[in-house]
Amino acid sequence: MTLQDLMMLYGVTLGKRRTAKQKYLFAQQLNESLPPLGWPVRVQQREGRFSKIENLIAGDLANAKVVIAVPFDTPAKALRPQKYYPFHPDKNVQQRGRDLALQCVLELLCFGAACLMFWSGRGTGAMLPRTLAALLLAGVGVWLLLPHASPCNFSRCSGAVATAVKLAEDLSGEENIAFAFCDHAVDNYDGFRLLAQEVPTAAIVLLLDNLTSGPAVALAHGEYRKEAAEQLCSLLPEDKVYDRNYPEEQRQRNLLALFPRGMMLSCGRVEKGEFVVENTCCAQDHVLDLPRMERMERALADFSKQKANKKEN
Repeated sequence: MTLQDLMMLYGVTLGKRRTAKQKYLFAQQLNESLPPLGWPVRVQQREGRFSKIENLIAGDLANAKVVIAVPFDTPAKALRPQKYYPFHPDKNVQQRGRDLALQCVLELLCFGAACLMFWSGRGTGAMLPRTLAALLLAGVGVWLLLPHASPCNFSRCSGAVATAVKLAEDLSGEENIAFAFCDHAVDNYDGFRLLAQEVPTAAIVLLLDNLTSGPAVALAHGEYRKEAAEQLCSLLPEDKVYDRNYPEEQRQRNLLALFPRGMMLSCGRVEKGEFVVENTCCAQDHVLDLPRMERMERALADFSKQKANKKEN
C-alpha cells in the first residue's frame, strides 16, 4: 500500500483509537497486515489499577538492533484546539488542565441554567416547556462530562502509525528490526514505560511523533546517539533539521528519560523557544504534507536498514 492509502486507513477509517472496540479493530488490522510481511504480532500487556495497557509488538523485540516505536491510541476531543509540545510534556498537562477547567465552567453553567429554568416554571402554565428545556440543558451538561474521541488525529498520531506500517512493508525480511505500537501513550507515557522494560539496552529506539504537519523538523536525542542523529539528519529531506542534543537533566523531563539511547522525530514550529504542534485534539487536525512524509519514510527506512545490518565491533 502507498503511504497515502495507509493514511486513509489509519487516519480516517481507523482514525479513532480510544475505546476498547476501536483499539480492537486497530489490533485486528495489524494482525492481518503485518504477519504476511514477516512481522508476527504479539501483545505486551499489563493490568493497571484503572485500565489495561496492551502494546502491539511486531518482530523480535528481544534481539532487535533498531526499534521503531509509535503511540497508537488517540486523544480526547478538546473544547478548543490544543497546542502540543513533543519535548516538554509539562506544558501539555497545562494545556489539558485549562481545557478541563473550561469544560467544568460550561458544565456548571448548563446545570445552573437548567435548575433556574425548572424552578422558575413551577406552578405556571409554562412548566412543561420549561421542564423540557431544563432537561435538555442538563443533558448537554452530562454530555460535556463524558470523554469523546477527537474526530481527527493526523498529528496525534495517525501519521506516525501509517509511517510505521509503511516502514514495516519496506523493511520486510529485516530480522534485526522490531516495531512497537504503544497503548496509553498519546496522553501519558504508560505504554512507553511498559515497552522500555523489554527493549534491549543497546538498541536504537526511533520514536516517531508528529510527521504530518508543521514547517520545521526536529530530532531530539541524548549524547549516546549524537553520531547516529547526525547520520539520520543527513538523510532527512529537509534542508534544516533541528538537531537537539539534550543533556541528562533536560532529558529527564521528556520521553527520552525512558529511552536514553533513543531518538525522537517530530514536525512542528518553533515558538518562543519551544517546539510546538498546533491544532491538535480537534477537527482541524487533518493537515497532511504527504510528499515530505514520503521522503521522511524513505530516509527512516534507509537509516534503519543501515543500523540493523551494521557489523558489531
